[in-house]
Amino acid sequence: MDIFAFAVSVFALLVLPGPTNAILAMTSLGLTLSRMGVLVAAVLLSYLAVILPISSFAGPFLQHHPAVSQGVKLASATWVFYLALKLWGIPGKADPSGLGVRQLVTTTLLNPKAIIIALTMLPPQGIIALDVLTAFLVAATGSSCIWLSIGRAILGDADEMPLVVRRCGSATLLGFCVLLTVSAF
Repeated sequence: MDIFAFAVSVFALLVLPGPTNAILAMTSLGLTLSRMGVLVAAVLLSYLAVILPISSFAGPFLQHHPAVSQGVKLASATWVFYLALKLWGIPGKADPSGLGVRQLVTTTLLNPKAIIIALTMLPPQGIIALDVLTAFLVAATGSSCIWLSIGRAILGDADEMPLVVRRCGSATLLGFCVLLTVSAF
């Protein structure tokens, strides 16, 4: 696979709706250039924190132990379910829309897309090759910026996330939770 094809494939996978992208869109409330940089950097570093060790060490292990892969999907589904409840508004919580960098990082670390990239999409030279790393970073940055823009377009200049947006975001996350759970079995 050449570098351009790798970058296009990664972009096509990462731009698809998913938990990380839903969190990106919802964290775009009050987006500034510096906050955008922090959010995009959080996504990039989180994906790399998964891709590097899996592509380097864990690939053969995961291929021979599918139960571990199922466990990752179930852990991800559990986390996404928690975020859906938090966004909907758990009684007693002061700020049900309080999604931030910590939730974005955790969601991205648990995102199965990173495992797919690490196990099936990387060229033979691996992610540590400068051209492969650069292609990944460009594709992931582009995808993240698109979702931040979508969130910004939906939320506008509001001071807080409107209830209907929170509820739609929560329902979307719940849908991803169901998909992740079903795909684990």
